[in-house]
Amino acid sequence: MATTPPPATALAQWFSGPFTPQRRLFVFPHAGAGALSGRDLQAADTEVLTHRRPGRESRMAEPAVVDVPELVAEALAALLPILDADERPTVALGHSFGALLAAEFTAALDRERPGRLERTVLSAKAAPPDRDPHLASILEDDAALAAWLLELGGTPEELLTDPGLRELVLAPLRADLRASLSYDAAPPDLATPLLLVHAQEDRTASAGSMAGWTSTGGTATLTIPGGHHGLFDHARELHDALRSAVDGTTGGAR
Repeated sequence: MATTPPPATALAQWFSGPFTPQRRLFVFPHAGAGALSGRDLQAADTEVLTHRRPGRESRMAEPAVVDVPELVAEALAALLPILDADERPTVALGHSFGALLAAEFTAALDRERPGRLERTVLSAKAAPPDRDPHLASILEDDAALAAWLLELGGTPEELLTDPGLRELVLAPLRADLRASLSYDAAPPDLATPLLLVHAQEDRTASAGSMAGWTSTGGTATLTIPGGHHGLFDHARELHDALRSAVDGTTGGAR
């Protein structure tokens, strides 16, 4: 567990609106990704804060963490002071491996700050236990892991053909995948309302495999076009669904 305050670089802020943001989106990126992924989830009325995990971008010199509880503890230490300083409606979002972190983060906040999160979004992640023997078998094989990553989409091929650049991509990816593969608990008990986001062509996380994520606060679903990383091409639909959940209209979620 984190015992020292996280560095300022643990959070990245993205906001493009002309006025004070009306809500906050706290993002846990997918395996191997950095805080830059938060740029694609911006909306004019929403501040996006992204958790930049050790071992990537401006935290490249820090050793990567392969423990889910430690990553969640760091995210809590980074965000709790912000949550305690205002009452801005806040949504946690986790995509792929990040959904696992977002779920555990939400469970911790449900205990420590009940009701502080407006909603949690879990995207493109089957509910645990989500054992993947194939992924475990290719984890140390650069070529096989690069091919798997390309199949998921979202990573430029030129980053994986240059040996130096490939290592920069695969090192944090391996750390996140090790953390994911070592997680053998059942889905945490949640009280914050959930929105499950499923992309129609995503072969790694079907709508059925995501159904194990539940909350006593209620669970809605949003289906979008695209593959595993379809969420980043459909941020507008996401924000429409989140606003609809607040004002009581149906929007794109059900």
